[in-house]
Amino acid sequence: MPSPSDTAADSSETWHVYTDGSSKHERRQTFSGWAARAVQPQTRQVRQASGAGPGGDSLGAETTAILEGLRLVPAGAAVLLHSDLDPALLMAVLDTGPGEAARAHLRRVDVRPILRHTAAHHRDMHDAARAAEGEARAGSPAGAASLSNAVQDAQLQARTGQTDAAGTRGTVRRLSGTTGPLRLRILGLAPGRVGGRTLVTLTLGLPDLRGSGPNEVAALQDALEETLASLTRGTLVSLQVPERWRETVTAATAGHGAVRVVAEVEEPAP
Repeated sequence: MPSPSDTAADSSETWHVYTDGSSKHERRQTFSGWAARAVQPQTRQVRQASGAGPGGDSLGAETTAILEGLRLVPAGAAVLLHSDLDPALLMAVLDTGPGEAARAHLRRVDVRPILRHTAAHHRDMHDAARAAEGEARAGSPAGAASLSNAVQDAQLQARTGQTDAAGTRGTVRRLSGTTGPLRLRILGLAPGRVGGRTLVTLTLGLPDLRGSGPNEVAALQDALEETLASLTRGTLVSLQVPERWRETVTAATAGHGAVRVVAEVEEPAP
């Protein structure tokens, strides 16, 4: 079970994912709906998705919600997954091929089984899943719920500074991952002026990429795979800068919630 220090140590990288799915048989027809929300309390980011269709069952809808919820989170992040699915079924879903693929881009997933409807975010997802299922049954165009979801998201911005408490129904299980934040290091800053404008050229230090395989092509693919996957999935970025640049770089990246600026202690000049 993760310790409090584990969670506190990287709270800026931890996303809380809430999911729910529903299925209803009515008038000799079955329709299923699902919804997922990813919340980053420190940066107040909220991402949400939902969907529905004919057929299926509750387990299928819950499974879709879980997989789509994990896919909402940027690569390299840690996730605390809140779900009211039976704990044994929940772990079984995450251990399947699709489950492993949905979390392959993450640093780790802490799985937290919760009691039904004991968190505001989870109640919102229950309502969104039911709304999507109802719209599919009524034949409404796809995305008809987007306006109400957008209103929910707008209301969330004011209250997601911290996640709300949920009643647990089991211990937290940790599924380890291998993907961490993309780490960049600013090595040099060379300003200049052209045509009355100030230009800045940054020299970035990227880590060496290493790979292995039975031949050169396979080794190269292995070396590139993780980095390219991170870059193409909107990864978290850990940006290391000299201490004297910390405030400037922090201000420059303020609009990018997935960027964390880390100041390095500079050696005194000889």
